[in-house]
Amino acid sequence: MKVDVAVAGGGPAGAVAALGFARRGAAVVLFERSGYDGLRMGETLPPAVNPLLRALGVWDRFVAAGPVPSYQTASAWGGPEVAERSFVFSPHGHGWHTDRARFDRMLADAAAEAGADVRRGVAVRGVRRVPGGFVVDADTPVRAETVVDATGRPARIARSLGARRERLDRLVCVARVFAVPPGTPVGDTFLEAVPDGWWYASPLPEGRRLLARFADARFSAAAGLATGPGWSAALSATAKTRELAVGTPIGPLRVVSAASHSLAPASGPGWIAVGDAALAVDPLSSGGAAFALESGSRAAAEPGEAYRTFVRSAAAGYRAVRSEVYGWEARFAGNAFWRDRAADRGLEVS
Repeated sequence: MKVDVAVAGGGPAGAVAALGFARRGAAVVLFERSGYDGLRMGETLPPAVNPLLRALGVWDRFVAAGPVPSYQTASAWGGPEVAERSFVFSPHGHGWHTDRARFDRMLADAAAEAGADVRRGVAVRGVRRVPGGFVVDADTPVRAETVVDATGRPARIARSLGARRERLDRLVCVARVFAVPPGTPVGDTFLEAVPDGWWYASPLPEGRRLLARFADARFSAAAGLATGPGWSAALSATAKTRELAVGTPIGPLRVVSAASHSLAPASGPGWIAVGDAALAVDPLSSGGAAFALESGSRAAAEPGEAYRTFVRSAAAGYRAVRSEVYGWEARFAGNAFWRDRAADRGLEVS
């Protein structure tokens, strides 16, 4: 099979890239290893996604998927008192809490309707360069002139083609979903800083709430955060978040990477990286979803140096904001977790 564009990864960035290329008349195949049927992280969407979804022409689809409005965030950050930040002054309106798998599937469906060949349950095993393009090793080999790496933080394809990641940290997230008792307000987004990281709480559609602990990988392993007893003990030690652990846990603890990195370069001859593959941001920034949508859209519209400049600018802006926000928490400034992030110290190139 021969196509113009092969996209590896059906998250928001990959789906939007496939949508954009298909609308421009390209023959596109999108590979997504899942069936969009499991829990996916990244359920809180900031107001910045609203104009992007409208520009993509998927706003009505998004609203029909049943997202829950998010009007503010609250945090115990920089001090023990809880402070609230409302979206009332945002030019884009309020944010959203969504079922992320449902959101990603909605975008993939839009790409399919635009003409992309969306293959669910199919993983890309590798990509090799051949004269005139690439061969994509998937369920059946596919010949493509252009390959889009939407494989997330691993950036497997771009790295195999010579790109390098500048890694800023090894942040991991250990999360659990609770079914909130009927009649219990699920609240809105809440953050709480603790000595070796931070906690996050967010409502989900259908009366659920997600609680997540963020810490460096080494500390998470030493503290047993990926185990039920370790996670529960850490939750019990919080001042505020523990009050939100009401209801019945749904499923096991989920452990995912939340590490920050930027890719250099973000595109090369015949290939382009989008979303987390190009720039993976700390969930604290709430910027991952907006960057995924915009990078996927730009990848289809302006690949090459214009796209690389866009990614470099986004990475520089993110690092400045990351350093500033972590610097607000002075209570734990002596802890390496907070000190390194406030100082914007990178780790390594890989």
